[in-house]
Amino acid sequence: MDDKCSKELDVYLLDEYVGKRLKLRRVMLHMSQDELASMIGVTFQQVQKYESGANRVSASRLFIISKVLQVDVGFFFYGLEKEIPQVVDAFSNSFEHIGGENHVSEESVEFDDPMNNTETLRLVNAYWRLNDAEKRQKILDFIVSMTGSL
Repeated sequence: MDDKCSKELDVYLLDEYVGKRLKLRRVMLHMSQDELASMIGVTFQQVQKYESGANRVSASRLFIISKVLQVDVGFFFYGLEKEIPQVVDAFSNSFEHIGGENHVSEESVEFDDPMNNTETLRLVNAYWRLNDAEKRQKILDFIVSMTGSL
């Protein structure tokens, strides 16, 4: 495979990864594609294409989506190095000449989002499956009392 085809594949994998993260967060919030689409000003078909990676999400649209889904833009890229390291490596190698004092290494930036933890997702989904608001409040009170926070 020539270098241009390889780069196009890498870009597609990156678009697909961002789409999967978008879908993960939307589902976590129990939001339909229609609801998200109307909130960000596109059709639900466009949301489907974003989520599948068929269409690339522009920077401005990703910013809007991050606000609607209540996450930092970095959420959509979190874990990329572990999931598709070949993409990160391919682009890192392309730009390794940049370096210097202003270069920020991956090790120097920490982004530990508990919303990426499977345990958190299970807890949130179980919590919202409870139809009784009073039970949910009791569970929240219990957790708060155990942690001594909030």
